Amino acid sequence: MPRVRMRRPTGGESVLLESKLRDKTLSVRVWERYRIVSELAQGRTPLEVADRVGCHHSLVYDWLHRFNQSGFSTFEVAPNPKGRPPTITSEQIRALIRVATSRPEDLGLPFTDWSVAKLHRYCDDRGLLPDCTDEWVRRLLRREGLTYQKTRSWKRSNDPLFEEKKGASWTSTKNHP
Repeated sequence: MPRVRMRRPTGGESVLLESKLRDKTLSVRVWERYRIVSELAQGRTPLEVADRVGCHHSLVYDWLHRFNQSGFSTFEVAPNPKGRPPTITSEQIRALIRVATSRPEDLGLPFTDWSVAKLHRYCDDRGLLPDCTDEWVRRLLRREGLTYQKTRSWKRSNDPLFEEKKGASWTSTKNHP
């Protein structure tokens, strides 16, 4: 296996390295990166550096290669500061909630209540959601405060005046003396 060598730090890099090793405000991980380069610059092997710093030798090789490629410019930059890009937009979530809170009959569907599978299928057919599973749809709904409730009895009345009557039940009962 060919021996990996660290390039010699420039004058400015040596000054920066010394100041970073004295800096007490650095996080431990960032300080450890500078220490690895410092130990390597003193002529130690990556295995010796790993033992002295207390890390795995593959970490020493990673920072050795990164220093050789770009110097210290990437030592304090987070590798992925914003994380994974979102797979669903807020507009798609709003569309899902709008459909979930609507009545299937109003959308021209032949059933009266949503199930998660039916909701997912409906949204998938219309391109409202990215490729996902029923469980993912269930989690999105739960995150927005909606939960699927299994129907145990009727939810809709056959009475055509039900919508008018449902709020006025107190008028249909007589007062007790």
